[in-house]
Amino acid sequence: MENNSLRLGGQALPEGILIKGPIFTVIAYRTENEIETVSIKWGFKVVNQLKTIPFLRGLITIVETISLSLKSIFVMAEITDEEVNTDSVFFKIIIGLMFIIVMIFTIGLVIFIPKLASNGLVNLLNIKVFLSTWIELLIRFMLFFVYIYFYRFFLIGKKMFKYHAAEHMAIHAFEHKKKLTINNLREFHKEHPRCGTAFLAFVFIYANIIFHTLVFDVNFLFMIRLFISLFVISLTYETLLVGWKSNNLIVGKILNLPGFLLQKITTIKPDDSDLELAIIATKKCVELHNE
Repeated sequence: MENNSLRLGGQALPEGILIKGPIFTVIAYRTENEIETVSIKWGFKVVNQLKTIPFLRGLITIVETISLSLKSIFVMAEITDEEVNTDSVFFKIIIGLMFIIVMIFTIGLVIFIPKLASNGLVNLLNIKVFLSTWIELLIRFMLFFVYIYFYRFFLIGKKMFKYHAAEHMAIHAFEHKKKLTINNLREFHKEHPRCGTAFLAFVFIYANIIFHTLVFDVNFLFMIRLFISLFVISLTYETLLVGWKSNNLIVGKILNLPGFLLQKITTIKPDDSDLELAIIATKKCVELHNE
């Protein structure tokens, strides 16, 4: 596969940097003395064909991203701890419980706490009830962005935000046909228009605005929310894709601006060691696709 037709993506992991192509995914991570890589064949012909269909490709991409993230957790757990058996029922139960706990915490943070807080303010300050919906929305967004921002100050958050920036810079260099060196990577922004974090964040933002603007018939609430959620995911992906393809034009810069602003929070200027990980992962991924 020629470099000019190869589209790469990436993810920051707690243990390293993941670079993904249409067929192969590579994770670069550090051991005590050197950098190691692990390769995963993660490409499905049918899926890649479906990803060419407008509005359907956004849904495919988000499912694929979540699946690959879980797969990466299993792979890195097996590599970094020889005593871990990722095929064991016990390990899968632990991962499942951790996922459920995170989901419960997230749902509580972005749904129930804003709802209770807005109701409390309405009663305490005698605010008109119709304003409670918008107060709830404001609280939800504030909690969302504060949560992301303060994650930067934890050791794991700081490391992952550096990895996040490094993989963006490596993909920028690759897309601009620059040699993958630390100095060349430093020429590029740590933000990228196709950032998956921006994609997920704006799905959350757009969905909340729509759900707080429309009035639903309770009998059809679930199906309407499901349909609109799928539409929001698709629309957000198509918007980001247009922004990326027209990044050098004014319309592209306008479309990419919200995502870039969000990435000011979710990326931190990487060290040379972070860039080195991104370079090795990117080179290996390109090499596998060129074989």
